Amino acid sequence: MPFRMATLKRCEVLRDLPDTVVRDIARTCAWNSVAAGKQIVMANERTRDVYFVTKGKLRALLYSAAEGKPVLFATISADEMFGELSALDGEPRSVTIEASSDCTLAILSKDQFLRLLETHPEFSLLIMQKLARKVRALSDRIFEFSTLSVQARVHAELLRLAMLAGGEKNGQALISPAPLLADFAARISTHREAVSRVLSRIQDMGIARREGPDLRILDLERLRALHRDARGE
Repeated sequence: MPFRMATLKRCEVLRDLPDTVVRDIARTCAWNSVAAGKQIVMANERTRDVYFVTKGKLRALLYSAAEGKPVLFATISADEMFGELSALDGEPRSVTIEASSDCTLAILSKDQFLRLLETHPEFSLLIMQKLARKVRALSDRIFEFSTLSVQARVHAELLRLAMLAGGEKNGQALISPAPLLADFAARISTHREAVSRVLSRIQDMGIARREGPDLRILDLERLRALHRDARGE
């Protein structure tokens, strides 16, 4: 129980709750280990559970009906949560969630999740802030898909990944590990060959460098300038 409490306390939406509440959540949750490649929830299914990721990474995506082409909406890492939308509005799942690596999940029922919202205002505020960030991120993506070239979309995604990796240090950032080309392409609705060409170009420009499975952004300010130019800012 102490270990489970400690892993849940690392979750952004739980870390400010009293220890007694987190202990109750740890006891109440069902704890599951999930192998890489397994689907946790499927788009349009009518489940309502909320999931806290205590280990591993997952992908939120949809597959096109015609070709089965994946469109990747987000990656979900340890210390994050998912599933709250269906718990809140009672609608079917909006995306499929797949494990990218072996994962450990703490699963909370809809009723338990709603009870937390009702009894802990600080938890409700964190959930609202999380949803607001999602709306802003989706607005940015819609703008990018509608107005930017593939090259500009690659630049934008690299900036996002750099910030998610821990932000800027001395004008650089390390994306570790770098996403597979196919996953990167699915994020920005293109194909892996196009992503490969753009990544090769920015490496030739000295903006980025491959380091084994990682990608180091060597000049974040220059990458930002390319992104601003593409957006007309």
